[in-house]
Amino acid sequence: MKSTALIALAALLATGSVAAVGGPPGNPALGKQRFEATPPGGQSCASCHLESGAGAIDDSTPLLAGQHADYLAMTLRQYRSGERVNVLMNAQVAPDGTNPLTDADIENISAYLAAQRSTLHTYQPPRRR
Repeated sequence: MKSTALIALAALLATGSVAAVGGPPGNPALGKQRFEATPPGGQSCASCHLESGAGAIDDSTPLLAGQHADYLAMTLRQYRSGERVNVLMNAQVAPDGTNPLTDADIENISAYLAAQRSTLHTYQPPRRR
């Protein structure tokens, strides 16, 4: 029984049909290209989230580097569908927007950002003297 399961798993792995265990789906290299690409008439993701998603153009733009891939993918899908509302993001990623994202784009960008070093910081209260 065990050998049959191992043979089946080996066959799936050999064909590339199974994603790495624990790794996000998507291709980080393609995600980087898509994150940095400026579409005609639109803006790149990096225009607001800066290089590798580790910065932001203002205090209202979230830092994305190091976030969980599944959270990023869910959020991008919600912006694309209009379920989550942000005027700029909805206008960018909607199917008729200036930077429409496919499901593959979303998975790739999410994998790329999740692989980046996080720049998020936690609040440390000042020490009392």
